[in-house]
Amino acid sequence: MDRRTFLRRGSTGMASLMLAQSAFALDYWPKSNANGLARLEDKPLTRIAFGSCNQSHLDQKHWDVIARDNPDIWIWLGDNIYADGTSMEERIRRYLSLKDNSYYKNFRQTVPIIGTWDDHDFASNNMDGHFTDKAASKIALLDFLDVPQSAKVWNHSGVYQSYVLGPPGQQTHIILLDLRYNMNKTLSTREILGEDQWQWLAEEVAGSSADLLVIGSSLNLTSPVVGLGLEGWTEYGAEKRRLLELLASVPIPTIVLSGDRHFAEVARIQLPNGKPIYEVMSSGLTHANGIKLPHPGQLATVVGYKNYGVLAIDWTISGPQVRMQIHSTGQYGTLKEIMAKFA
Repeated sequence: MDRRTFLRRGSTGMASLMLAQSAFALDYWPKSNANGLARLEDKPLTRIAFGSCNQSHLDQKHWDVIARDNPDIWIWLGDNIYADGTSMEERIRRYLSLKDNSYYKNFRQTVPIIGTWDDHDFASNNMDGHFTDKAASKIALLDFLDVPQSAKVWNHSGVYQSYVLGPPGQQTHIILLDLRYNMNKTLSTREILGEDQWQWLAEEVAGSSADLLVIGSSLNLTSPVVGLGLEGWTEYGAEKRRLLELLASVPIPTIVLSGDRHFAEVARIQLPNGKPIYEVMSSGLTHANGIKLPHPGQLATVVGYKNYGVLAIDWTISGPQVRMQIHSTGQYGTLKEIMAKFA
């Protein structure tokens, strides 16, 4: 069923009309670099920029700062807008407002953009898959990201996606997880991905022939600190172990990208089979706090600075070498840099 038909049948009265009109506007909004991803299929990625937590009503000059870094691609890691508790019409209006912002518009005309969501753009703070408007919220996000109608994600129970970019020998496999659509906090054993997404993820990882695996997770994977409203994979112990076991099953060098916590961090853990997993958390683009949380695998941390992340990949040697960088969205440049060597 066409998604605008779904919208018309899924709502009533004026709300239905407004939502259908907004979805139509998103479909025909000026597109980001339409051929950008296609061009990257045969070009090795050397600069992946990413970030999260963007209050779209605040100053958006940071897009000019990020553009000066010349990224090959931008990855949204969630909280791309903040629309807690609003109507679907207002949620779409905020997406449209950001898309029409002159700084973001200029950025998206030159940089291919992909991404996932988190609670504040999905629904509201810490909301799980019981959100009643999640299907319409999915449509709004994918239209904001200019995801083509032919993409498989339109048929998923969520917004999880996969991109394989670069030529053989210099290939990056980007997997973007959806930690909201099927999240269930009401069960005795909490769920975060849902079985359909788990099956898809297992097939993606097992079948990958890439040289670098990048996992986009809106929530922090490796930190042991959760609770009192602070979310993370550690709340979902069985699923966290399942994910780490899956990543251990393939020899591909792996970096996890995350957001959510309003500070930046680079961490490293070692799996039982000796494989290292690096995690780069970048949060947030428009607001950050001064709280530093303990992490036994922490390699670097940045608090109090608005930030975005960059993976600078060197393909000139055997195995990728990746400089994992945290950049200021303002005048301070590179705040932290850690080298990951995968020889």
